[in-house]
Amino acid sequence: MTGIYWDCDGTLMDTEKAYAYAWKDVLKKRNLNLPIEKFDDYVGIDDKLVHKKYSEQVDLPSFSETMDEIAALIIENFSDHTIFNDALVCLEYLQDLNWKQACVSASPQQALEDKLKKADISDYFDFVVGGDKVRPRNKPFPDIYNLAIKELKTTNNIIVEDSPPGIQAGKASNNFVVAIDRGVFTGKDLSNADLIVDELTPKIFIDINKSL
Repeated sequence: MTGIYWDCDGTLMDTEKAYAYAWKDVLKKRNLNLPIEKFDDYVGIDDKLVHKKYSEQVDLPSFSETMDEIAALIIENFSDHTIFNDALVCLEYLQDLNWKQACVSASPQQALEDKLKKADISDYFDFVVGGDKVRPRNKPFPDIYNLAIKELKTTNNIIVEDSPPGIQAGKASNNFVVAIDRGVFTGKDLSNADLIVDELTPKIFIDINKSL
């Protein structure tokens, strides 16, 4: 049985900058005004680590309260263009093949589920898991992918990621990793993936599956 394991932010959804601006707004409200480029350092990183870092500089509420605030800002700014069209085409095609699909994100479970629901793509996934389900070993550790694969009981596994921590997690789980280059990272940053592509197509997944 083939399983496709999708990262969310930056892979399925164009939300990396949305996260950055949400963090920027949350901190600015608390008198810490940082340039937006500063948040590029935290793409694909466990939100709990980001929260811990900035809690040392400003008086943030609890992690869960902060993430609720950030999630609300992101959801507020959702649009029809949030989903990458190439990812949507693949989700639909692979569902028709009856391949198992999971969404595996470093984001907290509830925030992840809210995003998928808002984007109207929840039904494509047989399993959804957020990073808080494997703390303290969120991405770049492989635990979250191991958990998803164990749940779906698949043998031919393809992981789709867009960031170095996600790629590291996927490779550490000993599965095939496709890196989608969304223009955020350099080719060198993505070089640990088994395959780097500029666009996702059903043919890519079919060809990989034949080789596994």
